[in-house]
Amino acid sequence: MTVSVIISARNEYPNIVHTVHSIFNDLETFLSPSEFEILVVDNCSDDTNPRGRSKSGTVDYLMPRGAYARGVLRVMYYPVASNVGARHFGALAARGKYIFFCDAHISVSYGTFSRWVKTIDESGGLVHPSMDYIGAYPAGRIGLQYSWKLGEEFKGTWNNYMVGKGDDWFYVPGQGHCSVGCRRDQYFEFGGYFENRCYGGGEMYLDTLWWMMGSSSVTEPRAHVYHLGAERGYSYQHDDYVHNVFACALALGADMWAERTYINYLRKGRKEVLDRLWEEAVKTARPHKTFNEKAPYTFNSIIINRPWDIGNRTKFGKSNSGMLIFHDTWLPLLEESPQAKEAYENSQYQQELAEFIDAYLSNFVYKRSQRS
Repeated sequence: MTVSVIISARNEYPNIVHTVHSIFNDLETFLSPSEFEILVVDNCSDDTNPRGRSKSGTVDYLMPRGAYARGVLRVMYYPVASNVGARHFGALAARGKYIFFCDAHISVSYGTFSRWVKTIDESGGLVHPSMDYIGAYPAGRIGLQYSWKLGEEFKGTWNNYMVGKGDDWFYVPGQGHCSVGCRRDQYFEFGGYFENRCYGGGEMYLDTLWWMMGSSSVTEPRAHVYHLGAERGYSYQHDDYVHNVFACALALGADMWAERTYINYLRKGRKEVLDRLWEEAVKTARPHKTFNEKAPYTFNSIIINRPWDIGNRTKFGKSNSGMLIFHDTWLPLLEESPQAKEAYENSQYQQELAEFIDAYLSNFVYKRSQRS
C-alpha cells in the first residue's frame, strides 16, 4: 500500500462526498486502486442525509456504494470529539507508506498527490500543500505558511509569503492542517498528534515537533488544496480551544510560554475555570512532554535558531517567516487585572521569559520600547 488518506469527519454530509471523489480522481492518475485507501473516521456525527434514513450522513451515504465494498474506502468510528484524536486513530489503522490527513471539506487540484509524495521524499519531513478557498480560481495560494505569534497566545498566524518562485518547496515554521502529509513510519517515530478537544490549537504542535525532532516542515506550492470556508454543522466550546493551547505548549516543553498564555487569559477573569483547564492540560500533556524531552532540540532553541529560515537561505538565498512577540505592549495590560499582575509577579517563569525575549527575540517584539 502506497498512500493512505485519513479524513476525520463530524457532520460533514454532503461535503465529504465531494471531498472523497476529488481525492479519488487525483490518486487514480498515478496509482492503482490496490495502492491507495481513504479512511473516513466518523468523529461523533449525528447528521442525516436528505432522505432521513441515516443516523450519520457523514459515512452512511458512502458506505453502500462501490468504493466501500471494494475496500478503497474504509470507515471507522471514534467516539471522542477530537479532530486530531480521530486523525491519530485513523493513522493507527492506515496501511500506506505515506499518510495524509485531510479535512472533509476540500477539493484537490490535479497532480497534487503525486507531487506531494515526491516532496515528502525530497524534504524528508512534514509536507503541506498550498491552500486557497473553494471558489477561488485560479488558485491565489493565500495559505502558504504560518508565522509564530507568542506572548499572549501560543499559535501561528497566516503568512502568505512564498519563498522562491513557486516552482519548488520551501521550509516553514508551520502551516494550517486542512491537509498535511508525511511518511507513516516517521509519524509514529515522532509520536504524531495527541488527543485534544474538538478542534483547534494542534497545528503548530505537530510542525514544531518535527523541527524539534531534527526533521522539517515545508510547503509545496505545486500541490494545491481548496478549502471550504463555511460554518460547520456542530458547535464547540472556546474553553476547549484554551485547553488545547495550554496542552500543546506544555507537551512541547514550552512551559514559560504556556504560563504566559494562562496569565493573558487571566486578565479577563474566570480564574477557577482557567485553573481547571490548566490542570487538565497538564495531565493531557504529561506523557507527550516526557517523550518530547528526548528530542534533539528544545522549543526555545528552535525559535532562537529558526531552522526554517536557515534552510531557505541555503536553498534560495532568502527567507521571510516572520514572528510576532507581544511583550512591551502586553506588560502594561497587567495593571488592569490585579489577578493577572499577581500571577505574573509571583511566577517561577516570567522573569526568565522576559530576559529570554530581551536576549534572543528583541527584534520580533511588537512596538519595542526603549526600556532600561
